[in-house]
Amino acid sequence: MKQSPPFKSIFPTFVTIFFISIFILFGIMEFRHTKNIISRYETGIMQIAVNKTNTFHEDLKTVTINIAKRVENKQSNQQLLNQFIFFDSRITNLYIVKADGTIQNTTSQYGQDQFIIELAKQTERLKSYEVLVSGLHLDPSSRHEVITMIVPIKNKRTLLAVNFRLDQFQNEIIQDFMNQNYRVAVFDSSGNPVIWPFEKVKANVFDPQQETFYYDNKRYTIVASDAGDSLWRLYFFFETNNFELYRAITVLLLVFALYICLYELLVEFWGVNTAKTYFENIDFAIFNQIHEGVIIANNSGRIIFANEAAHHMFADRKNTLRNIKLKELFGNTDDFQRENEGSTTLTLKFRDKLLKAIHSPIIKNNKILGSLTVIRTDVKEDNIYHQILDKLIDALPQGIIFVNKDHEISLANLMAKCYLKNLIPGTSIEVIDRKLAAFIYNNIDSRATKRLELSGGLTCEVTPVYDDDGIYTGTLVVIQNDIILTCSSLK
Repeated sequence: MKQSPPFKSIFPTFVTIFFISIFILFGIMEFRHTKNIISRYETGIMQIAVNKTNTFHEDLKTVTINIAKRVENKQSNQQLLNQFIFFDSRITNLYIVKADGTIQNTTSQYGQDQFIIELAKQTERLKSYEVLVSGLHLDPSSRHEVITMIVPIKNKRTLLAVNFRLDQFQNEIIQDFMNQNYRVAVFDSSGNPVIWPFEKVKANVFDPQQETFYYDNKRYTIVASDAGDSLWRLYFFFETNNFELYRAITVLLLVFALYICLYELLVEFWGVNTAKTYFENIDFAIFNQIHEGVIIANNSGRIIFANEAAHHMFADRKNTLRNIKLKELFGNTDDFQRENEGSTTLTLKFRDKLLKAIHSPIIKNNKILGSLTVIRTDVKEDNIYHQILDKLIDALPQGIIFVNKDHEISLANLMAKCYLKNLIPGTSIEVIDRKLAAFIYNNIDSRATKRLELSGGLTCEVTPVYDDDGIYTGTLVVIQNDIILTCSSLK
């Protein structure tokens, strides 16, 4: 079956809409899937770092409790401390401290340590083997950054404090969690940076509440997480990849493309973009000044404009031509829908007349917006009618003269030429008869037939003629046949 031109113009747009819709659907699903993968990847990194931190703390607590259990049943604390200094490579110093802060024994060469003294005073509510973790501080003898684990010694009114160095833990975290895509920072309970992956000066101005961080012309998104019961807080710096921005822009562009295609589909299917867009700067009233019928239709075949001449031609069929289908006037319009997009000429037969229609599509930017149809009466038939009318006028016994609006002879039959001389088309009526010319001038607006006596005993009837709009078009002069015999004798 042969496809109609509207279907052929709509089908590519419909296919485009279908594929864009599918692409948008799969694009959104793929974006969500990719986003989930990225989120899981980041969550996995965070969990690994938190687990490493928790494991580190639990390991230090276990070492501290084991040393405390061995010390509690021994008498010589100093000897034991010197022995346990080698129990773990991370231990820098050990202290036996009273609850009031008095240091009884220590492996430190400085003896007294003000940080340990103040820390011991905060252990009043500690239970047996309950460990208190200090913040980051500097070991006075080893000059290492350390944290202190302090635990009550059972059966004694003393506390065991152990300083652990952090360089091994810091190196592991930096090595495992510092690359181009993400970095990890660790802060203790006092807000001191245990691990800082950027320049140290940046740590002093770092705000734990901020959500973004800029370094080396790169933007990082900050995600915070607590490390179990250690009161340490981890900050993850993920380099911003603008994934959400790209996703939003892509979806917006696809939706915009879909909107354009939908608009084109509406234009093609419902004729929203009518043929009037082809005549954007033209006043349609100008078509009312021509005698041919002009009909403009959109690409769905519905009439959007018809001039007055067209309304007169089809007055016996339709009261108005606007918003009706062309096929209601012309019947089957298949001849109008041709693939070559060229003009088509049709002959329309009515009961009393033949009409010739020239139909042509209106094209703008390679799009068919509608059609233009020009209708006029059949010229050959008009010529036949004129010839018959001329014969009838010449056969009349009265003299017939028609003077146009420019007061020139437009028509004169044979009898009129017998009565008056020089009745040549284009001759001024004043040259023929001044009295008749003056009478015609004076009765242009009379709208009535009046009699006039001419020289030579001629009698004539003068009738002004007007068009449908009441505008003067000429004057009909009928010379009575009172002296018809005289005319016959002149022949």
